[in-house]
Amino acid sequence: MAWAVSEMSMALMRDLFLALLSAGLLALSFPSFDHGLPAWIALVPLLTVIQAGSPGRAAWFSLASGIAFFMGIFFWINGIDGFTPLDFIVLGIYLGSYFAVFGMLLRFVTERTPFPALVTAPVLWVSFEYVRSHMGFLGLPWGLLGHSQYRNLPLIQIASITGVYGISFLIVMVNTALADLLGRLKVSENGDRRLTPGRVGQVIFVVLLSVGVYLHGWMAITAQDQSRKINLTVVQGNIPQALKWDSGLMHRHLDRHARLTLDACLNASADLIVWPETSVPGLFGKDLYFSSTISDLARQTQTHILFGSAQRPKFGPGELRNEHRLNSAYLISPAGTILKRYDKIRLLPFAEYLPYGDDLPWPKRFVTATGNFLPGKDYTVFSIMDVPFGVTICWENIFAKHFRQFVRNGAQFMVNITNEAWFGDTAAPYQFLAMSVFRAVENRVPLVRCANTGISCFIGPHGGLVGKVTNGGKELFVEGHLTRSIPISPHKTFYTVHGDVFALVCLAASMLLLAFSIFIRNSCTDDR
Repeated sequence: MAWAVSEMSMALMRDLFLALLSAGLLALSFPSFDHGLPAWIALVPLLTVIQAGSPGRAAWFSLASGIAFFMGIFFWINGIDGFTPLDFIVLGIYLGSYFAVFGMLLRFVTERTPFPALVTAPVLWVSFEYVRSHMGFLGLPWGLLGHSQYRNLPLIQIASITGVYGISFLIVMVNTALADLLGRLKVSENGDRRLTPGRVGQVIFVVLLSVGVYLHGWMAITAQDQSRKINLTVVQGNIPQALKWDSGLMHRHLDRHARLTLDACLNASADLIVWPETSVPGLFGKDLYFSSTISDLARQTQTHILFGSAQRPKFGPGELRNEHRLNSAYLISPAGTILKRYDKIRLLPFAEYLPYGDDLPWPKRFVTATGNFLPGKDYTVFSIMDVPFGVTICWENIFAKHFRQFVRNGAQFMVNITNEAWFGDTAAPYQFLAMSVFRAVENRVPLVRCANTGISCFIGPHGGLVGKVTNGGKELFVEGHLTRSIPISPHKTFYTVHGDVFALVCLAASMLLLAFSIFIRNSCTDDR
């Protein structure tokens, strides 16, 4: 009896180790570790555990793996004012639960249907990534497996058709093939190897699919259209978050951006100068100094200026709940007049607004620490020199559906203004950058990021970094400016027009697999 208990304990520890090994390898694939390559083998240990036990056992070990992974890549969130260790744990459990359901259903489906894990695993994985990204105010498309490959430009060009989910699909398929291959190479009781012609065919299929995706990417990159270009300047003011909303320093902060702008204009000419999110603190238009300074600057430089302005900070004290505010981007003409304004649509829950605040009994600390911003209504398209462009503010950039709406409306390049000083010198800005690369590739538009403390950069329509603001070899928490030419992209991709068709097909296939598993239990052969 003691021997049996010991065996069970050893098996438990072994499977837990494998699940956590997968979590560690996955975390290594994302910024700031940023290796990318481990993602192609990271799920092999977890898949081995999933396929060796019951659906319930698969769920528990997948949950452990998911919690460890998300806590690893989200560790930086502990540094944000107002977030507690309890919030961090709850976030890890919530996101890890998607891993749990994936593991449980994968085992359930492969037990009961003739479909190989090579097909079911990537289909289910993409389905849960899509669901996790579209769960209303809980939707968080962060840490999607495909994001780990943002530097692998030939591979990620397929995102112009499938979105980031296509890369996730391929990574899971490769992991599944490797896990299955390792299992099949084990010697069976009669001494024969269990690597059948069918399995060899599956491996060949995965190799050919991967090669095809790479070839498609190389062709897309080499066929770059040398179209019209315009010049943009980004200004990185590097205002510390602790000082940003100090009323006695606000004018000084504005003067810093003005100084950097004038310095940039001495070195290069630009058609548009971009300042970060809330670079003009307070309500623009009601402070005469703010309004006159920026208008005078636009006239002096004879350039369009795009800047962010909000009435109060995120993550600040709640103040009056009946005071509604906007987080906005303004475009000023060379004549110093306001041309257009975009109001942020996708607000940050528990920072800029309280989800269902009037209906749900949130803990008092959420109510008092959450702003009362109103969402914008229009996907505003700005224009300079007859070239339309769109603007996203802060984390709006991580939502592919939101981003592509601007391009569908005619934007030929995109600008993201953001303030990431909240996160400190952590992995967060690099993770934001990784997700931004996919927005450019999905829609084949150049993307200009202007961040208060970095990373301010230019991303080409194929995802390559054209340049970034640096000072002394650093890109975070330095001030500076950078001017670059970006190509105009008037063409719309399949993804821009049709959106997440690929992910929706995977979701529909997952539902059919689940229905098939429930209603038609199949005694599968060992060689399915």
